[in-house]
Amino acid sequence: MNFNLLHEIVLAAMVVLLALAVAVIIERFIYYSFVERTRKRLGKALASGDSSAIEAAVGVARTPHGRIMAGVLAFAGASKDQFENKVQALYLQQQSSVKRLLWVIDTTITLSPLLGLLGTILGIIDTFNALATQGVSDPQAVSQGIGTALFATAAGIGIAVFCLVFHNYFNERVERINEQLKVMALEQAGAMGGEEMEVRGGREPARIQPKAVAA
Repeated sequence: MNFNLLHEIVLAAMVVLLALAVAVIIERFIYYSFVERTRKRLGKALASGDSSAIEAAVGVARTPHGRIMAGVLAFAGASKDQFENKVQALYLQQQSSVKRLLWVIDTTITLSPLLGLLGTILGIIDTFNALATQGVSDPQAVSQGIGTALFATAAGIGIAVFCLVFHNYFNERVERINEQLKVMALEQAGAMGGEEMEVRGGREPARIQPKAVAA
């Protein structure tokens, strides 16, 4: 069995994983930046109190905040229980877009160190096979072979650390967006109906008094 070839395949798989993770990181950066800009524009429209400006802002917003606001406006005529259930369902529907592709980064964090360890094992096996065949005629070549094998472990850990930083950052952004969605739904529901509503689906229920949304 050609262990050196298997070692090279493992390294190539790690490069592919890193490329996928970087692509997702760039896409999520762009998406979350767009979501934040849209939220600020929507907040300014809500703060102005101009119904036409609010409807215009909601109409062009293709983000979770815009869809939540559109749902609140669309469900305005429903009863309290119906309104709460519909807004809750709408809130849960936004999670797919907010958390989209984060599993790729999570998988890279878990898989890259394991691939690195596998690459190191394969590289060391190949080195010992060469020793058994040729003997220890060149100690420098042996050391170089072991060093090359250990490079896979170092690369796997490095990839995992790199992705972990962005994964934690994106998780924080997801939590922040979810809290903003709850606050927006609750405040606007209170402003329209004069009642407290509760949106469940985060780590704990959120209950706040109706007030204007800050820009």
